[in-house]
Amino acid sequence: MGVQAQSDFDNRYSDLSDVDEFVQRTEDYAAGLLAADEYRAYRLTRGVYGQRQEDVFMLRIKIPGGILLPDQLRKTAEVVDVAPERLGHITTRENIQIHYFPLDQVADKMRMLAESGLTMTEACGNAIRNITQDPYAGLATDEVFDTTPYLQAIVRFFLRHPRAQKMPRKFKIAMSTSPADRAYAAIHDIGLIAVKGADGQPAFKMLVGGGLASMPRSGLCVHEAWPAKDILTPMLAVIDFFQEHGNRKVRSKARIKHVLRKMGDQQFQETYAGYLAQVLKDPPPRLAHIDTAYPGIDTWQYARPSDAEVGLPGFHTWASTCARETRLEGKVFVTVRLDRGGEVTAQNLRDLATVTETFGQGRLHLTPQQNAVLRSVPVTQMPALYQQLQSMGLGKAGAHTLADITSCPGISTCNLGVTFSRNLADELVDLLESVGDIDTTIKISGCHNACGQHHIGTIGLYGALRRIGGRPAPHYRLLVGGDVNPQGAVFGEDLGLVPARRAPIAVRRLLDFAGSHKLPSETVGAYLRRVDPQQLKPVVADLLDIADDAAQELDFWDIKAPSPFLGETKDGECAA
Repeated sequence: MGVQAQSDFDNRYSDLSDVDEFVQRTEDYAAGLLAADEYRAYRLTRGVYGQRQEDVFMLRIKIPGGILLPDQLRKTAEVVDVAPERLGHITTRENIQIHYFPLDQVADKMRMLAESGLTMTEACGNAIRNITQDPYAGLATDEVFDTTPYLQAIVRFFLRHPRAQKMPRKFKIAMSTSPADRAYAAIHDIGLIAVKGADGQPAFKMLVGGGLASMPRSGLCVHEAWPAKDILTPMLAVIDFFQEHGNRKVRSKARIKHVLRKMGDQQFQETYAGYLAQVLKDPPPRLAHIDTAYPGIDTWQYARPSDAEVGLPGFHTWASTCARETRLEGKVFVTVRLDRGGEVTAQNLRDLATVTETFGQGRLHLTPQQNAVLRSVPVTQMPALYQQLQSMGLGKAGAHTLADITSCPGISTCNLGVTFSRNLADELVDLLESVGDIDTTIKISGCHNACGQHHIGTIGLYGALRRIGGRPAPHYRLLVGGDVNPQGAVFGEDLGLVPARRAPIAVRRLLDFAGSHKLPSETVGAYLRRVDPQQLKPVVADLLDIADDAAQELDFWDIKAPSPFLGETKDGECAA
């Protein structure tokens, strides 16, 4: 199976008429011809999201599969260049968000992006959000088949589709190229995992009703192996099902996981079967144009040379943590580690465009861990790539290690945020950088809504308010044991609330305890995922639920916060 070159790869999803419509709707709103609630609902479906700060907005770029071409990276850099904060943010759903734009500047930026094929349409709001994918799709050593052509066809079918408008709530889809489920299909409204059908043809295992936030659950398998070329049929049936059964009165209960929870697995399956039967009477088009084959895979090992062999200090550690074999002998994936919750400058984006052209097959893939992956890099070019990344400030080792932490922006920009989650991530990076563990993950969210995917971290933390002596104090809910594996999603067990300033101490203690109690053949992560949480609670007990007379002044300050904690949240637009 060949590798598709950039010149053959159509990554355009934009339509300039979307921008023209946004301009007209915004003018109608300004003229009083469109009600505020109606305009807000529309604005969100165009990727324009309200912030904690008044009169400025976040722009969310919808990036299917997290795939970007060099010209799209450079166009995004132009938008970041003129953003007040001069920063972009890669999300756990493979989007890029840019903050602090006044409304009257939005259409111009939307048009700039659209000219390179990038769209903001249906990036927010009650719509099918960005469809994410395993960043190794197409070259993974364990892949069943390349899901990328299917991803693109599914995106193009549902984008602007009349049956997928004004849904009860947002709707998220993910695609994994192997049972390892690196795209976290198990925690999505629809999750598709590549499998081989009984007839030997490409198929998808289809999960429905997964999700995180306040009531996490793993998706229910509704099909073990639905033919890949007909995958639009069951997906459309789920959309129709959700449109009729999603809760339109109580927004916090509107996701399809709540329909599943209310009905139970059996009734849900039976009801879904009725919708599927209806769609089969007038099915959507087959994806007959996609020529899919199972790749031949020759196992090989990249022998990472020593620093002395290549004459570059730090090379071996970088190559050991940031490079991963592809299925093509002599070619590797290289992960560019991006800290602070996927924070990037305009120059970072331009530099990524350059190395993508020079070393990375002309396509850059963003990841659910908020990093970026270069594809098919010849091992002979690794020293040159390392030198170039080092000169760009992008050559940090430690991707996929304990210190490669996932986090959302938290209270810095989000109305729903409680804590400065990225500041906690910074502290933990400093604390854990030298550990090198590759089987333990830390995921942080600024509130319970799980944009940092805290439920599936080996250690997960999310921001919460607790009063000590009547005074609000920033805390983190501490979870242990989360994971996504071939059997589905496992959610971390709650150990209790820890003051924000004491959270790094709690994390360090848990890791040290696991290190001294695990089996000789076991990793720290494996121990934390199997141990009874009751055995861990005494390890951090003195850090939890601080008594009024034991609190220190720092317990009322968030990490690196400019002022004492007030505990103020605002109405977010997640449910608008």
